[in-house]
Amino acid sequence: MGRALERREFLRVGALGALALGVPSSIAFAAPKPQKFKIGMAATTWLTETASTDSYWNAAQAIAALNIGATEADNGEARLDSAYHNNVSAFRKRSHAVGVRLPGVFQALPLHDSQKLPEMQSKVRSVAGFLQTAGAEYIALGWDVPSSAPGKLYQRTPEDVRNAISVMDNIGRLALEDFGIVIAFHAERDIPKQIVLQVLDQTNPKYIRFCADVGHLTGMGLNAVETVKTYASKLAVSHWKDFDPKLPGPSYLGESGTGDFVELGKGVVNFPALADLYRDIGFNGWVMLELDRTREPSIEASAQEMKAYVTDRLKLRMYPRKAK
Repeated sequence: MGRALERREFLRVGALGALALGVPSSIAFAAPKPQKFKIGMAATTWLTETASTDSYWNAAQAIAALNIGATEADNGEARLDSAYHNNVSAFRKRSHAVGVRLPGVFQALPLHDSQKLPEMQSKVRSVAGFLQTAGAEYIALGWDVPSSAPGKLYQRTPEDVRNAISVMDNIGRLALEDFGIVIAFHAERDIPKQIVLQVLDQTNPKYIRFCADVGHLTGMGLNAVETVKTYASKLAVSHWKDFDPKLPGPSYLGESGTGDFVELGKGVVNFPALADLYRDIGFNGWVMLELDRTREPSIEASAQEMKAYVTDRLKLRMYPRKAK
């Protein structure tokens, strides 16, 4: 009770001070802009542990149990377009029964290899066709590269980058014009930050948007808040995961690699500033909470932690599970 009285007194004095300065109290204490963006939980952690279509449904059930009504799948692991190619109605029916919708998927392609453009076009038609019929909206597009020697990353060349930009514009136009599906470039930390910025600057904004994975942006050395602010006009979807630079890095970075992903609030990503920014720019797309792998006793424990951070600390709303 005492704290409530103190808060009311603080607000009263603040309002009087604002009036004394000629500032309307409605401006001095303007309410934060409303949350227009929708927040779901990606199925990544479950699919990383076991890559299969069944694992996607296990994730959907676990996410529904948290009263979250939207998810995203890594389609390279869930293979939803292949599993439901001839029966998307079965996918929609099962999604409705679980109460969790699929707004989009992650799909990696060898974007630098222009000789494989026909194969990539075919895959985009398959994925975008499935998503269109399933009532989804986007593809978060990853850049797949050949495996290198252990501990050595593939080095993208200037020609690779030029090819990737051309391929992205091509398949982005295909997905949008033929299926109404948005393709958003999802940059991962194995891509040098200068190349990421070049791709964002040089791809056609009509056909290639931005999937801001704030954990990966931080891991590659970019300021996630400033990067999203700079490319806000291209922002279509965002992955929220945290990054701890003190942890050992994943194996593909080699023994010298440092830093790995953690649950929201356990790393260095400035999520309060991101939440404010997304409100300020009026972002009305999708945010997916995501974690590649858990260090907790269970995946569900990590998922619960991340949801609690978003709802209790950031005071944001999750997209609710649809009642059966």
